[in-house]
Amino acid sequence: MGYWTYARRRWKWFLWLLVTAVVLINAAIFIGLTGPRDQLSVRQAEDESHLLIARKNLNKSRGNSSGQAYADWEQKDPLGGDRGKHLNQENSQKQDQNLADHGYDANQPKEVDVNYNSRTNYTYKDNEEDNDDEEIIELLKQKDDQEDYVQQKGGQNHGARANYSITQVDQFVQKFQSVYKNSPYAVDIESKYLIHLRRITSLRKKGPRLVDYLHEKGTHSWEIFHSEIRQHALYDPDEGYLKSLLKDMVMKEVVDVEQKEGGTQIKLIITLEDDGQSLFKPMRFPRQQETLPDHFYFADYERHNAEIAAFHLDMLLGFHRVPPTVGRVMNVSHDLHRLSNKKLARTFFISPAGNWCFHGSCSYYCDSSHPICGHPIMLEGSMAAFLPPVERAKRKTWRNPWKRSYSKHRKAYWELNNDLCEKIKEKEPYNTGRRLLDILDMAVFDFLTGNLDRHHYETFQDFDNETFLLHLDNGRAFGKSKYDCISCIAPVRQCCMIRLSTLSKLVKLYSGPDSLSTLMRFSMHSDPVDPILVEPHLQALDRRVSKLLHIIYSCLAEGKSWNEVIIDDGIT
Repeated sequence: MGYWTYARRRWKWFLWLLVTAVVLINAAIFIGLTGPRDQLSVRQAEDESHLLIARKNLNKSRGNSSGQAYADWEQKDPLGGDRGKHLNQENSQKQDQNLADHGYDANQPKEVDVNYNSRTNYTYKDNEEDNDDEEIIELLKQKDDQEDYVQQKGGQNHGARANYSITQVDQFVQKFQSVYKNSPYAVDIESKYLIHLRRITSLRKKGPRLVDYLHEKGTHSWEIFHSEIRQHALYDPDEGYLKSLLKDMVMKEVVDVEQKEGGTQIKLIITLEDDGQSLFKPMRFPRQQETLPDHFYFADYERHNAEIAAFHLDMLLGFHRVPPTVGRVMNVSHDLHRLSNKKLARTFFISPAGNWCFHGSCSYYCDSSHPICGHPIMLEGSMAAFLPPVERAKRKTWRNPWKRSYSKHRKAYWELNNDLCEKIKEKEPYNTGRRLLDILDMAVFDFLTGNLDRHHYETFQDFDNETFLLHLDNGRAFGKSKYDCISCIAPVRQCCMIRLSTLSKLVKLYSGPDSLSTLMRFSMHSDPVDPILVEPHLQALDRRVSKLLHIIYSCLAEGKSWNEVIIDDGIT
């Protein structure tokens, strides 16, 4: 009984003794199991801690794992190499070791930068070396002879009818050649398409310049581009400034980055060292990935390569209504993150796969679950030349009469009724001038590219209604290579009209010897991020040329007269 009384009086002392014993036992067990840490383990832990610090500073999203898809992608090189494999084999060890150091170093000399070689690999390069000419030749190389190029690639030069011949279209082409035998629009099946195109575009009247640029030429390529915008064309492909503008958008140093406000997906405004600005649309997926089957057209991802391909197609059709666009590879850290404002910079992070990513702020796909990721730090994208500021060249935005409903549950009027064209013809500005035929040209362009997202278009106010339509925002084109968007060509089907100059080009592309796929492949070969389109999308262009001509044949077969369907308004 005395021991129990003693214990009750000393219970606190016994409790502290028990706690101390437990702590000592656990410490002994922990030290015995882990043992002393060797120097290699210490170094590895330090390296990991540096990477964690870098990720923390970039506001890393710990739940993101989508970067693995970008790390695994290996883009095929058009010259037979394998860009992704080359990067992984030769540089993976160096990249893993120095990934945390890829962030911009304020103490790094300006002369040392990360540049990208368009054919093989990116390396640290000293710009003091006098090799600008070699870079220009590599990035914007001169075109080889077309026949040699086609033979090298194993292609054929027989027009769209070689693979997509339609009997009724063949009959229509024969009649077209007979009707316009002695016309500038005549089709000679032996001559090259570019000769045919030059003959047609030579008929075009350039028209006046923008009012604010009548007495201003400028020195930089982008200034000349702005001053040379005319009433009937956005640019002249034969002028030297176009090539200089494309080269400058690839080679000039980036000095400022900001996110473009509005829009459903992320776009960056890039300011270059010559004060020129471009709209940068980053690469999200490899070229082989097509539109997801369950995605509506208004929820589709935008593709940077579609913007580049649309520019080349616009140029080959002789429209000259798409702003000059070229591919460029950016260093996510040095070119983008370093120059971003705080709001945009907070969205940068390093993915679990070690790729530098960001997502910006926008309506769709701007979160850590849908990031834009480099490979691991270099990011491909499209650079589209900025149009003149609205203060100097006001533009008017028009609603496309054949705009879609942008609803999951209902269709637009024209999708249910075929009389929209007759109603449109009675309203301004479609009842006079060139506007209606420009809408039909735009429908032809969107059908060839597969772009369902043409809800509005713009024109320059200086030229009133007698001017071309700007074909802007083509990022949702070239999404389905096996699907031909017949609804995209609804304006032509419902009006049963087409411009003579446009039809002449389509007939030539069908008859050969040059197919549209061959011409596109050849034209895009000069781009730094070539190949732009995978083969199925190129073949789809030829197939769609045949279908376009069949639609015109059907209009004539329904009893409409030749002059009702084929309109010569003098616009080329």
